[in-house]
Amino acid sequence: MDPFSHPGTVAVIAGAGHLPVLAAERMSAAGTHVCVYSPIDDGRFSFLPEGHFFHMLSLPGAEGKLNLGALVFHMKSLGVSAVCLAGVVPKTLMYGVLEDPALRSILSGRANDDHSLLGRIVSALERSGFSVLSYADLVTDCIAVEGNIAGRTVTEKEMADAAYGKRILSVTLPLSFGQSVVVADGAVVAIEAMEGTDEMIRRAGSILSGAGGVVVKMMRPDQDERFDIPTVGTETLRNMAAAGLSCLAVEAGRTIIIHPGEFSSVARELSIAVEGISR
Repeated sequence: MDPFSHPGTVAVIAGAGHLPVLAAERMSAAGTHVCVYSPIDDGRFSFLPEGHFFHMLSLPGAEGKLNLGALVFHMKSLGVSAVCLAGVVPKTLMYGVLEDPALRSILSGRANDDHSLLGRIVSALERSGFSVLSYADLVTDCIAVEGNIAGRTVTEKEMADAAYGKRILSVTLPLSFGQSVVVADGAVVAIEAMEGTDEMIRRAGSILSGAGGVVVKMMRPDQDERFDIPTVGTETLRNMAAAGLSCLAVEAGRTIIIHPGEFSSVARELSIAVEGISR
């Protein structure tokens, strides 16, 4: 099946960022009937026809929180047959699902990092009868390649730090911990936890005070490639520049680069080396 088209109504369940916008735009352009549900009402989906965007926290029965029952009921009332999950869900909202009676019993007593929560929410949607589409199929032109991706050529020192960061992540990733790490001069400066990549970058910058460093970002083995692929964009680069970090190493084939053309221009402008590395 053409990944851009679907015979039924597709609901894009959208977090923050441009990825869900891109998914909705490309499916709509292919003739798929698309509606969007998001906990963030910021005007990104103004291109949709009126009545095709729904603020998840305002759905009947949601009462200002993410509520699986309210979402499922509303999607079924519109004849939705498949969902596409894309974008970052703020942690404050993600952990609010624990207040949802429909999910409390599903999530109780298990690992509750955000990836585990998201995976179990997706499983609940599948049990409710919805197919889950992969957004990666919609953005194949945005998947990172191996070697130089953007910006200047990586230095030997940066490659050595990237290799060390990859070794660190080979230990942490199987533990469902630390999708990214910052390395400088062969030392770990910061590792990503619940705060996310951007906050980790800011934290590393406060420690290094402009001394330079390498961000290494890879995909965890428990992440589902249909809806949970690591993503970087121009904001990542600008945060790195503000923190004094000089190189970004991402996993080739398993990282999405938002707006590759603009990303390349910003990498050149900021003199940041962006390298695709293999596992």
